[in-house]
Amino acid sequence: MNQWIDFSVPFFPARKEAEEFIEKFERLDLDDSHHPAKIMMHQAQRLVTLADDLPQIRPQRESLQLLFLLICAEHISKLHANFEGEGHSKAHTRRFFEELLPEMHRDSLQRGFSRTDHRPLALREIVDLLYDVRCDVVHEGRYWGFHFHDGQMPMLNTDPDVIANATFQDLRKFVILGCIEAVLTYGGR
Repeated sequence: MNQWIDFSVPFFPARKEAEEFIEKFERLDLDDSHHPAKIMMHQAQRLVTLADDLPQIRPQRESLQLLFLLICAEHISKLHANFEGEGHSKAHTRRFFEELLPEMHRDSLQRGFSRTDHRPLALREIVDLLYDVRCDVVHEGRYWGFHFHDGQMPMLNTDPDVIANATFQDLRKFVILGCIEAVLTYGGR
């Protein structure tokens, strides 16, 4: 359980609360109707950790990291909705950010990206442009063209035409917070 606790600690006021969160869902058996919440908790940690590990393999390829964060968002959204079909990836990615990410963090995500003339983007526009980057990686093999704020300055991207005021760590945080919300609200809990 320590790997899930350590992963979750930064997103709770205290370690004890993170431990209680993890323990509550770790106790769920396969026959419990809320068992998918436990799967969501595990999958979120696995997919985000994969995104974290990618710089060791391909440094400065944030599009690859973004791919795994969006895979996580889509997967968690589908599990939360009990979706058992195929496809609808973009719709579930949108749902993750528009419904599962808590509202106060949606506003922060919106402030993380702007048009090249500095006009704001709507949340859906941001999700769609991030999804387009994901598609460039998956379908075209282009994993070098998108960059987040580097911690010193915003990044001007040309495809898509957007200024990234958010860091990779910012987006990572939003994905994890949406995953925690999904786990907590699964099945109307």
